[in-house]
Amino acid sequence: MHRRSAAISAMCVVTALSIGACTGSKAGVGDAASTGSTAGDAKLGGTLTVAMQAPAVGVNPATVNGAFGNYTALDYDTLLRADYQGKISAGLASAWAMSDNNQTLTLTLRSGVTFSDGSAVDAAAVKKSLDYMRANSSVASLYTDITSVDVVDASHVTVKTSQPDSQLPTAMAGLLGEVISPKGVDGIKGLTVDAPSAGAGAYVLDPKASLSGDHYTYTLNPSYYDKSRQHWKKIVLKVVTDPQAAVNALSTGQVQQATGDFTTAKQAAGAGLQIAYKPTIWFGFNLIDRGGEVSKPLGDARVRQAINYAIDRATLEKATLGDYGAVTDQPSAKGDNGYSEAAATRYPYDPAKAKALLAQAGYADGFDLPVLSVHFEGLDQLTEAVKAMLDPIGIHLKPNYVSDEQSYAGGSTDRKWPVVAVGYGSQPMDQMAKGLFLPTAKAFNGFGTVSPELQRYFDASLTATTDADRNAQYVKMEDWVVENAWFAPVMDVPVFSYAAKNLGGVENPDGSPDGNALDWYQTTAS
Repeated sequence: MHRRSAAISAMCVVTALSIGACTGSKAGVGDAASTGSTAGDAKLGGTLTVAMQAPAVGVNPATVNGAFGNYTALDYDTLLRADYQGKISAGLASAWAMSDNNQTLTLTLRSGVTFSDGSAVDAAAVKKSLDYMRANSSVASLYTDITSVDVVDASHVTVKTSQPDSQLPTAMAGLLGEVISPKGVDGIKGLTVDAPSAGAGAYVLDPKASLSGDHYTYTLNPSYYDKSRQHWKKIVLKVVTDPQAAVNALSTGQVQQATGDFTTAKQAAGAGLQIAYKPTIWFGFNLIDRGGEVSKPLGDARVRQAINYAIDRATLEKATLGDYGAVTDQPSAKGDNGYSEAAATRYPYDPAKAKALLAQAGYADGFDLPVLSVHFEGLDQLTEAVKAMLDPIGIHLKPNYVSDEQSYAGGSTDRKWPVVAVGYGSQPMDQMAKGLFLPTAKAFNGFGTVSPELQRYFDASLTATTDADRNAQYVKMEDWVVENAWFAPVMDVPVFSYAAKNLGGVENPDGSPDGNALDWYQTTAS
């Protein structure tokens, strides 16, 4: 599947990444050969080396950090695929259909497809993998509405949900749909870098040529059914944690692709590299104590709105990102199906308005506000800058900075910190709602705040029969979240993809990075 947003963070809880836009299908059928990259000038390359910002948390699809999907996307094919616009097409399933009530997805599996260990990709194998993934995957909490996976016959599987879920095909194009062989599931503890992978993907992890924490080597799967996705004899994912070192490695030809950020963009341009970028990750603050449990003032929406009015987003964005970013006061990025034009101008910089709201809420004299932040990707610097902007209106941030994922994740959910500095990647609203602010959002809704209005809009989106009706409910959700100031987004930060001149497929028609090594191919460019 296409992972439109590449990682800015090795910490899955810091940045939740987009999986693709959310255009579902009632029914579909497709030829896998037609869903590969358009690479008319491509030729089979020798070795593609990709710089990764962090080592693999795991090489089991259930435990892989979603921010670094290439570690499993290469060797574990998905049941369906989604392109950068979210259009669903065939994968291991050649056809799919949703029931009229949007509660049953029927998948028709390709015939004659095998896993890399030689076993058949049949309905029993798919059921076994899906049952394991929905109980153990890092994204399992997003799909608790799945009630059963049933074998109809050897080539047909049904996935049933407790409530309408028109976006179930999208789930089958993501981590949940990465299919593990029965042998792999039975020996799940053995899915490490020391053993070959157990998927049905275009490549197979080669343990003899890999070293955990340093590099991971994938070789061609000779039995793979879609040769159009095999552009290289070998793909190596090389861990390069220093952004400057990654650009240097690109410049000297040691790697052909790397994820970058705004701090290295000028260096990459000067080196003559391909640069694709798109602002897709909002940086800002999660005002999670919306009930005033730890910080009583934060339980008043007027106080949360005051925080938003007091932030000079334009100044912060210009000083930090220059021409590469964009200001934002809503979680959805422009172009996403939840983006609201009305919400885009909801909080202009107005410190006088902020002070007036605080006075109305009974906090004219101000108050101290603890905030959890992290020394990563500039979130600590953003916290200090916003602290300086909130001080004049009487809100005095008291930051606590951590440096490791465990402390950050624990602090986001232990009900001790009313505010958490975050970076959250662009997602279609059906995924973002479940991952960011509905009760299912365990990592980002740390106090378990429940809103009947949001739930009602979300439920209406699940029963919608057209994309237009569904998206209308998404926008209502966005407007509600922004109006009630559950967050204080500041700016949309770009994800950059740097690539050698002779690498094709790294940029989509909209100019954004693709982020999927299966789409990159060698060209004749020099």
